[in-house]
Order: sequence, then C-alpha cells, then structure tokens
Amino acid sequence: MSLDGTPIRTRRRAPAARAIAFLTAVAVGTAGIAPARAQDSATRGMPIIRDAEIEQLLREYTAPILRAAGLAKHNINVVIINDMAFNAFVMDGRRIFMNTGALLDSKTPNQIIGVLAHETGHIAGGHLARMREQMAQAQTQMIIAMLLGLGAIAASGRNAGPGATAAVAAPQEAIRRSLLSYVRQQEESADRAAVRFL
Repeated sequence: MSLDGTPIRTRRRAPAARAIAFLTAVAVGTAGIAPARAQDSATRGMPIIRDAEIEQLLREYTAPILRAAGLAKHNINVVIINDMAFNAFVMDGRRIFMNTGALLDSKTPNQIIGVLAHETGHIAGGHLARMREQMAQAQTQMIIAMLLGLGAIAASGRNAGPGATAAVAAPQEAIRRSLLSYVRQQEESADRAAVRFL
C-alpha cells in the first residue's frame, strides 16, 4: 500500500501506456520537456526528446531485431525527435531517429517494430555509405553535363535556341531520375531485410 491507501501495483502503468501518455502530453504541449543538448554536430538543432521509459521500451523493441541483423554489439540507439510527422530515418550507423508522430499514430507496437526493422535494414545494408558515394558520383556527372551543355551553347553562339537549354537540362534530369531509382532500390532492400529480421 502507498501512503494514499491505493495498492502500488494498481498505480503502476504498463510501459507502453506510460509512453503513450507521455507522448500525448508532448503532442498537446502539456509535457514539461526541456530540449536535450545535442551530443554531436549531426544532431545539433534537432528537437530531441529524452524520456527514460520510452527509450527503454524502444530498446526492448529493437534488441531482437539488432540480434537478427548481426548488429547487437554495435551500440545502436533509438533517438526520439519531437516532430508530429510519421517518420523514422537513419543518419549514421549508430542511431535510428523516430519521430513522435510515428509513435503516436501507430495503432500497435508491431507497427513501430516494423519501422525499426526497416531502419535497421538500412544500417545493415550500409545504405548510407553507398548513398554518399552515389551522391558524389551524381554531383560529378551533373557538373560535367552542365559544362558540356554550356560548351555547346557557347559553340553555337547567338544561334543557341531552346535546344541549348535542353542540352543542359536533359542530362541533369536523367541523373536525378537515376538517383531516385537508386533510392527506391535501397528502400526495397531495407524492406526485404526487415522481413528477414522480423
């Protein structure tokens, strides 16, 4: 019994219920949250929320997924972002960022677990490093295409018409589409990995 006469076990809520109550308070602005200090330059300026109970719950959800992915010993953490959009993402191989909107809009814990598995798929697949390489290649290709297009415009002199503009724009559009296709492939790969991990 507690001091007010109620049994202690009836006052204690399940971790998921506490997490939902906390996040609801965040959503309506009644939670007295002090923004967390950024740990490094990658998270500087992000509205990070720190709550031990929610973080523990997300660690419990993530642990078996990380084991299945072979990443259990990589010290990967889930970071909660105060954003009402349903979103989660990875920025490095050490953290999964989960928006409060995803936590609030999910109907069941399995939906959050599925999102965590998908983001783990990105980490396990090394997608961030490959995406950086792909972006660097695309940037180089765009610069070369632009220089060639500008060279064609300069060579044609005053006779440059709408075709000259197309000579600059068309290769850049092709490169952009190629990059979008690559991103879709990564998303499909992360989905397949998530299914395996689950």
